[in-house]
Amino acid sequence: MDTIFYNGRFKTMDKINPEIEAVAVKNGIITRTGKDEEILALAKAHTKKIDLGGRFALPGFSDSHLHLIYYANTKRKVELSQAKSIEEVVDLCKAGIQEEDQGDEWLLGCGWNQDDWNVPVFPTRADLDKVSEDIPVAITRTCYHATVVNSKALEVLGLEKDIPILSNGIVEVDKHGKANGILRESAQNIIWNRMGVPDIEDLKDRIEDACLDAASKGITAIQTDDFETFTGDTMDLVIRAYKELVSEERLPIRIYQQCLLRTPEKLQGFLDKGYKTGYEFGFYKIGPLKLLNDGSLGARTAHLRKPYWDDPSTSGVPLYDQEKLTEMIKMGHENGMQIAIHCIGDAAIEMAVNSFEKVMLESPRIDPRHGIVHCQITDLDLIERIKKLNLLIYAQPIFIRADRQIINQRVGTELGNTSYNWRAYADRNIHISGGSDCPVEKFDSIPNIYCAVTGKNPENDSDPPWHPENCLTVDETIKSFTAEGAYAAFQENERGTISVGKYADMVVLSGDIYRIPESQIKNIQVEMTIVNGEIKYSVS
Repeated sequence: MDTIFYNGRFKTMDKINPEIEAVAVKNGIITRTGKDEEILALAKAHTKKIDLGGRFALPGFSDSHLHLIYYANTKRKVELSQAKSIEEVVDLCKAGIQEEDQGDEWLLGCGWNQDDWNVPVFPTRADLDKVSEDIPVAITRTCYHATVVNSKALEVLGLEKDIPILSNGIVEVDKHGKANGILRESAQNIIWNRMGVPDIEDLKDRIEDACLDAASKGITAIQTDDFETFTGDTMDLVIRAYKELVSEERLPIRIYQQCLLRTPEKLQGFLDKGYKTGYEFGFYKIGPLKLLNDGSLGARTAHLRKPYWDDPSTSGVPLYDQEKLTEMIKMGHENGMQIAIHCIGDAAIEMAVNSFEKVMLESPRIDPRHGIVHCQITDLDLIERIKKLNLLIYAQPIFIRADRQIINQRVGTELGNTSYNWRAYADRNIHISGGSDCPVEKFDSIPNIYCAVTGKNPENDSDPPWHPENCLTVDETIKSFTAEGAYAAFQENERGTISVGKYADMVVLSGDIYRIPESQIKNIQVEMTIVNGEIKYSVS
């Protein structure tokens, strides 16, 4: 044996051996589990013995949807998530300019959410002009579906004179027809097209640093959407960076790439290079074709069947029409790709279900494991159709922290009451894998688990639970962040439970999440993260 982890209280998520005391590991694989005395008896002279001191352990957490390189980039931007007003946003941006000599460079900020403010309105160019009239400023909303820029940025971008008409993006204008600084959906690309791309070594450093941050939260595997983090066609650069990190033994956790390829041409170019779901290079694996079918609820770009309750002038922004969406799904499906579609609004979800029904009926495939990312604004009829198609749900329970303030305002009480309905998925045995959508939310699995179990805001005990009848049990939630995360990546035979023959991916926690009151779940801390039998993070 290479390593033995003993004197622990392991909840394995394996029905055959649900609770054990010790795990033996060789070559990164679990070779035996059981009682301390029987596992310690397997030790050789060279075997490492790790005493867990009676602490509680689970299979390593899996985050089924995030944007790892986006997160890495946010560490180099002004963090605005704690701002409670436009004035605080302005002050934080001013401080960002003072901390670094910006020169002619852009000042970039991210993470603001007007729904957390006393006056919940979007900032505009006029607000950001108070930051600087000489330096271009761009601040991106927490959902990453809207960005606000100042007048200098509008000048640099050429938007002071010409306002483009986009099919799936909006450059907002004021009553005089002048750009007000708010860019939604694909209009943001006008900004990002001006930004540079890091060199390969810088990109690798960013990825490695972000992965270590994830490991510190007990995460041993992620699904990440990275291909459009930077302007232009950077798919090859991203894949090369991950593969070089694997070769250099610098990739600390497992990566399942959600491949954002918006057009048939981009998808065909990807396929022509020999890539498809299942292509594997060590810890790096190609996952599903990722499609974006709408925006976000907070930015009012999620595509709804009916106009927004609080803004009847819009029903959101569909990013495909039905025919184009079906074309993309058909192309991916017939070329062996798993497919994961970002859908938040009920109209976007209905479109996805319609397209999946058509394609899967015409071209049946065994176990394609297609799914819907977010799947927030739903009703029971849509959920029944999702069940019939055996689609996966990539859920982010942590979204309830912020969205609970706006759901009913955006879609009305009746539809709001049936949305974020994890209970309805579980009762129909729909596969639910948990995620964070980081950097939209932090990739800390513990607050995410707390939200799924309690329906409450982990940052405010006084908030009542959001429809507790829609919550999951502790066991169901832990399964969604472990075994179901592995299932969503076709890796249920390799990881997701602490079982003989699977990778030794585990997390050690400060408390037993099954035995403490639900109200205390949010206080649990990650104390050790183990990937392939190696300790990647430890508090000691």
